[in-house]
Amino acid sequence: MAVEIKLVENIDEMSQLSDFFQMIWANGPEVVPFDIGYAIVHVGGYAALAYSQKEIVGASFGVRGVYDHKPILHSHVTASLIPGIGYELKQHQFQWAKSEDITAITWTFDPLVRRNCVFNLDKLGAQVVEFLPNFYGTMTDDINAGDTSDRLFTYWPLADRKYQPLNETKNVALANHDGHPVPQEFDANSPYAIYLPEDIELLRKSNLGLVKLWRTAVHDLLNCAFASGGKIEQMIDNRRALLITPSKG
Repeated sequence: MAVEIKLVENIDEMSQLSDFFQMIWANGPEVVPFDIGYAIVHVGGYAALAYSQKEIVGASFGVRGVYDHKPILHSHVTASLIPGIGYELKQHQFQWAKSEDITAITWTFDPLVRRNCVFNLDKLGAQVVEFLPNFYGTMTDDINAGDTSDRLFTYWPLADRKYQPLNETKNVALANHDGHPVPQEFDANSPYAIYLPEDIELLRKSNLGLVKLWRTAVHDLLNCAFASGGKIEQMIDNRRALLITPSKG
């Protein structure tokens, strides 16, 4: 499928971008108000629309910022209607940021959405540098309604990263037994696995109680891991679990 990605250049295109995000996250707060978005673009922010046959099929919006004393683009939101467009938008962001002398792209994502973990860690090669408990408060949109908003803060350096060999482990902190989270005895001083639900988005529609069990179990482990200097750089066991690497200090 031929897709064209172009930067937002005027208020009409920004309004279309705002409407697109509101369609994706229906019945929630406005994701990118068009007036604020346009003001941010005017002072150097990033906004892009993806088109297929003149129809909008994806969009992305970000703001400039500073992380670890370095200039970054914070990709606030990206969405697409067609598989593969999200990856193309990320590559467009990457090239734009490099042309602007930005050192990295950051964004947040839900640690319970396994496909996003795979996309961000395995496909893009980003790394997780922070755990942000309930970052946006309790969600109300149709996708996330009733769930809290724990997020992983992701850092994607624009310089080439060295290949990280895959590290498997039998040291498991949280197992997935028949779709339920089951804590395990584990060694927190060695790399350990946190298994994730197969499809938390589908589960939200059928069993919010089970979603809350997963949320609490993963939240507690990630909170402890990052408080003690841990990090996440990859998934293991056929992309079913996050691998936590403890601090070496």
